[in-house]
Amino acid sequence: MKVLFAASEIHPLIKTGGLADVAGALPIALRKKDIDVKLIMPAYRGILEKMAPVKSSINLGNPFGTGDLILLETHLPESHTPIYLVQCQSLFEREAGPYLDQYSHDFGDNDVRFAAFSWVCAMITQHGRLIGWQPDILHLNDWQTGFAAAYLAAWRLDHPPIVTTVHNLRYNGSFPVEQFDAVRLPHDLLSIHGMEFYGRYSSLKAGLVYANAITTVSPTYAKEILTPEYGDGLDGTLRAASYKLSGILNGVDYNEWSPSIDPFIHTHYDLHSLDLKLQNKLALQRENNLPENAQAPVFGVVSRLTEQKGLDLIPAAIEPALKRGAMLILLGSGDKSLEQQYLALQERYPDQVAIRIGYDEAYSHRLQAGVDTLLIPSRFEPCGLTQLYALKYGTLPIVRHTGGLADTVFEGGENANGFVFQHASVEDLQGAIERSLEAFSNATTWRTLQIQAMSQDHSWERVTEQWIQLYQSLLA
Repeated sequence: MKVLFAASEIHPLIKTGGLADVAGALPIALRKKDIDVKLIMPAYRGILEKMAPVKSSINLGNPFGTGDLILLETHLPESHTPIYLVQCQSLFEREAGPYLDQYSHDFGDNDVRFAAFSWVCAMITQHGRLIGWQPDILHLNDWQTGFAAAYLAAWRLDHPPIVTTVHNLRYNGSFPVEQFDAVRLPHDLLSIHGMEFYGRYSSLKAGLVYANAITTVSPTYAKEILTPEYGDGLDGTLRAASYKLSGILNGVDYNEWSPSIDPFIHTHYDLHSLDLKLQNKLALQRENNLPENAQAPVFGVVSRLTEQKGLDLIPAAIEPALKRGAMLILLGSGDKSLEQQYLALQERYPDQVAIRIGYDEAYSHRLQAGVDTLLIPSRFEPCGLTQLYALKYGTLPIVRHTGGLADTVFEGGENANGFVFQHASVEDLQGAIERSLEAFSNATTWRTLQIQAMSQDHSWERVTEQWIQLYQSLLA
């Protein structure tokens, strides 16, 4: 079985969120199961410097009037996983990030940029002779690849089954209708049953409407997005397509996220040497110029600072715990007013709160290993990966009951591995924090929860069988 896996970001090449982690791990796990997966991604600025030497190059012409589209064949660094890079200097080789300019605004031509990328993906499914390989399945991810489904629908030719995976429905890839001609699609796709989206047009909607199967990154999120509360305007489209919708929980690459081998943490430990986790806590306190205190419960945050992530709830909810001697260590960036709230909290509690604005991959590993609990109070969370990392590190998550958090973190019962609250309110979060402090005060209770957390298997190897079954069902 041959699968073309299309994504706009792939770890370790470029990453802005969980999509990159999935795209960097799931294809590798599938290849271990003898699925012939090849990746495709835009050739952003600096990407080629990270790659193995280019094996072949094909010029696909200039269909969008933006410069020639060049298809480069190589493979991921430190891996034999093949990857195709779509090169176009005017579209992709920009100094800022993959989607936003230096002022954190969307690039004005994001529709054309990712339409061009998607056009190449669609072309490969039609003309396998271009690369001597033709996929049996086209696997699209998020709005940046949804245009590919639109091109295949417009061309009205036989094509492989399309799987569209939604990593976050809120990013719907919608653009002004006045720009539609620039993406070289026929206007008959601009209908309520096609790409039209409240007076605009949406590439994600195209990916949903024209796909043979739609997946989300957790079973609960697949149910939530059928409702107006979580559907972000696409719930009607998804209800109509519910017969082809399912949720497959993301996995974790334990080669990167495992305290027994993690190269970034102070002291290695595992399920059978949990006492050594304390050395990471003391090292994290030292690194942040906080008093070394094994008895103080340490709460951690690794997140974008946004209301979606519920980060506006934490400052007020955590303060009673801080007054009782707890600590808070945060790594993240985002909303400037939220950044200031956390920095102000640090000023009020300089010996208990350490805030680091920005992102540092190595430090995020040390934080996961060093804190006792991880705060994830998301208003919605398609899957979430930080709670899966935390579980492996014996760091107990405090989560809101939503999306993938609801599928992976449980309070009470034989599967208890963290603390769960229902409503996105300061009061509910504060209640969960209080329950965690009560559990932390009982060493036996805490150790039991840690063991249950670390015993769970969320590896990619465990979930690949679900993907293979889905692919096979489409080919049957």
